[in-house]
Amino acid sequence: MPHSEFFFPGLLFLILGIVIIAVAYWPERWTIGWKPFVTAVWPVERLPLRENTTPQETDITAGVIVLPREITWPTLIDPAAGPLDEAERARVIEGLGIVGDPWSATVLAKAFDEEENELRVAAIEALGVSEGPIVAPTLERAYASYVIAERYAAIDGASRNANVPLLERALRDTDGTVALAAAYGLHRAKRDDLIESGLEGRTDARAAEIRRILPMLV
Repeated sequence: MPHSEFFFPGLLFLILGIVIIAVAYWPERWTIGWKPFVTAVWPVERLPLRENTTPQETDITAGVIVLPREITWPTLIDPAAGPLDEAERARVIEGLGIVGDPWSATVLAKAFDEEENELRVAAIEALGVSEGPIVAPTLERAYASYVIAERYAAIDGASRNANVPLLERALRDTDGTVALAAAYGLHRAKRDDLIESGLEGRTDARAAEIRRILPMLV
């Protein structure tokens, strides 16, 4: 056989090549526990960055849904009442404050829960000149607000209703106008002793303002 000395080595290399090709292209689903070897990685610092980092529409997976606040308190007055705009609701709140009876206070407490901003403050102010068992707890909830105007309206109402415990709490309010209103309310309730004990040992600016202005108001 010609070149017989190259036949067997050539055959061996042919078989080895077939085996290597078969391993390289062997489907993964036909093997058990086979995992590809990691032969190279792409360094993170070499990965291209997007030139525009502004969020694209495709980056947003879920939007924030803002549901409108439902206003239902006017139906306590008239179950058939249709939607009222802010100006109309403001007039109704003012009228309820003029009436000021326990039934009106119940409606105003509902308005306080549902309204926002100026109408919420208006509901608190109307509650402050109303009567009924719901007034005091609603004013206490209003005083827990982060909004200064709401806390001030609550303390003004507490002053009109001689709600001494709430006034005593508000004497240490972080806002000077609220603290001064509380001091004036305690004076109206003839509890100057609580003002003195509340200011005793205090050297902060709010306490100094109360000591300076309160005598001008009484």
